[in-house]
Amino acid sequence: MIITRYLTRQILQVTAAATFILLAVVVLGRFLKYLAQASQGEIDPGVLALLMSYRIPEFIQLILPLALLLSILLAYGRMYAENEMTVLAACGLSARRLLAITLVSATLVALLVGLLTFMLTPWGLVNTDSLLESQKELNEFDVMVPGLFQNISRGKRTTYTEDIVNEEMQNVFMHDSESGRVTVASTAIPSEDEEGRIVLFTRGSITESEADSAAYQLTRFAEMGVRIPERGISIDINVEERTMTTTALWQSDEPSHIAELQWRISLVLLIPILTLMAIPLSRVSPRQGRFAKMVPAVFLYILYFGLLLVSRDLTAAGELPAVMGLWWVHGVFLLLGLLLFTGRLSSLTLPGFLTR
Repeated sequence: MIITRYLTRQILQVTAAATFILLAVVVLGRFLKYLAQASQGEIDPGVLALLMSYRIPEFIQLILPLALLLSILLAYGRMYAENEMTVLAACGLSARRLLAITLVSATLVALLVGLLTFMLTPWGLVNTDSLLESQKELNEFDVMVPGLFQNISRGKRTTYTEDIVNEEMQNVFMHDSESGRVTVASTAIPSEDEEGRIVLFTRGSITESEADSAAYQLTRFAEMGVRIPERGISIDINVEERTMTTTALWQSDEPSHIAELQWRISLVLLIPILTLMAIPLSRVSPRQGRFAKMVPAVFLYILYFGLLLVSRDLTAAGELPAVMGLWWVHGVFLLLGLLLFTGRLSSLTLPGFLTR
């Protein structure tokens, strides 16, 4: 019982730390992408935090299997390198007993992944989809950021405002790259009429270049309305099956829905199979160090995950029978895990680097 608590604590602590680090990297990368879209006037900067919070369950469900694999390799690799495993083996800890103890931690991780995969992630993607769709209905000037030059509609217009007070923009600049027109105004207020969206400029001027001449024409105005065309933006919207509930997927016969259901189940099945492979891969000698098997283990994970992705796409396209679907990948790696665990793979020549 003491050994079980000790090993479980070792694995869960490293899993939590690895998850936090990997999540920070993924969230930062995604946040920078959304931030770039916000700077281009595609997304309201005010919704970035909410948008990221909806995506976190999806990120964690993908990170946890890798984090568990790394935690077993790091925790057990250290114990092998420092001869702790040798002492435990001398006290009667067998490989099967070690697997049973490790599966306690793996079960907890699998339950968390199941909760995220079957419930929280679809909920988060539904809200993400609704939030991003709502951004398409905004006027270009609705997503203005004070003090920042923004390229609107894929660079067709460049806009700037010094400040926004009660939805009224102060000291506004707008340059239309197609016509070369520059509009400067003291204030601008977005509004809407029967024909669409307009922006009402007050106390400003328009500068236009004359054709085939270096001269410019300056026109001053007290009030002017400019109609803003619909924004030509492209936002990453989640496909339908990813936002569907697990119950709806289970009741559907569509290949894409079957592929999505098998994908969700596969994220849970990853956990015990990776655990089975990780235990023999964590076995190192003191001379090798704890990181000796890290590269081949990560390689196997990438291969495993990549084959699942390819199989999901083929199943969704109807090119792979649903009966085979993603299950064949799990079967192959389950067999590989059993060969590694029983030591039979060491006699094979091709993958011998896994057991050196």
